[in-house]
Amino acid sequence: MNVQARQPPFASAHIMCHPAQFTGGWLIDEHGREIAITEHMVQQACAALEDSCSENA
Repeated sequence: MNVQARQPPFASAHIMCHPAQFTGGWLIDEHGREIAITEHMVQQACAALEDSCSENA
């Protein structure tokens, strides 16, 4: 069974409609649900890391 087959229909539909946003990774939330990692999530994490580095400098 592939990963998309285990996704709720709305998550798989979103990835199919917006494949450029999907980075190929998944997070598991506190309820055991798989959440696709999007480009926006990666950009937010990088921005937060950059901000924390500049605060420490």
